[in-house]
Amino acid sequence: MNEYIAGLVSVVMPTYKRSEMLSRAIDSVLAQTYTNIELLLVNDNEPGDEFTKDLQLRVAVYSTDSRFKLILQEKHVNGAVARNVGIRQAKGEYIAFLDDDDWWEPNKLEEQIKELSRLDDSWGGVSCKYSFVDRKGQIIGKSADYKDGKIYIDILNLVTDVTTCSLLLRHIALDKTGYFDEALLRHQDFQLLVNFTSVYKLKLVKEYLLNIDVSDTQNRPDGIKLLEHKARFFNSIASVFSRLPHNDQKCIRCMHNLEVGYVFLKNKDFNNGIKYILTIFTSPKALVLSCKKIIKKLMEMMHR
Repeated sequence: MNEYIAGLVSVVMPTYKRSEMLSRAIDSVLAQTYTNIELLLVNDNEPGDEFTKDLQLRVAVYSTDSRFKLILQEKHVNGAVARNVGIRQAKGEYIAFLDDDDWWEPNKLEEQIKELSRLDDSWGGVSCKYSFVDRKGQIIGKSADYKDGKIYIDILNLVTDVTTCSLLLRHIALDKTGYFDEALLRHQDFQLLVNFTSVYKLKLVKEYLLNIDVSDTQNRPDGIKLLEHKARFFNSIASVFSRLPHNDQKCIRCMHNLEVGYVFLKNKDFNNGIKYILTIFTSPKALVLSCKKIIKKLMEMMHR
């Protein structure tokens, strides 16, 4: 078994083509009230390109902080590879993730370490609640509570608000369940969470400790691309998915079809949009879940 440094939190942060937003993320890590950390910033740009050069200039100010480490990859592949590079170099007992355009509240790690230290080893990690923030810095939405435990079915059904940047995981637990599937260009977050929470329980710290910037929409796929991504995702988590009862599998497929249909409708492809959304009526369980999801969204909009 790997021996990691007790109490150390290794924060893995990949960055790709948006170094202008990076300082906010880095500062939020280095300013944590829990100070036993290392920050592994993984350059996911091509070596020597304009983005790498700009990145190196921007992060030079952190070079005197022993907790900060810049990792330069030999080539750009994808975000899953970049995160795995960081995980493999991490020395900490705990692993946390942060995207380069998001940021933490100062007490994020302190509150999570406090909670995780009270739990036995069947709990592989903890999460937290988070706020959605627009380009102007205004909060435009907040995540909801979700149930604790082995929540992989809720994750597969797209009805839980857990997200990768909210996590604090035991490193040895992550080693056991596996890292990000490097063949996935999308849904690798879901893939890791499904595999992890099918083995370990996850606890929610019911405080808003993460801020997610939703102003960047450049990586939103169309319906056809999303279908391809989902096919690869289901192939990646087949060992977990195949063990589920047929009715649960049907429900999960329908919930993902609902998401695909919504994307088609947003892109004004009404035939495909309606086609995929109507599959929800083939699963009574999916129909109930989707109605609850819609009502929840409407309630959130009313309270903004």
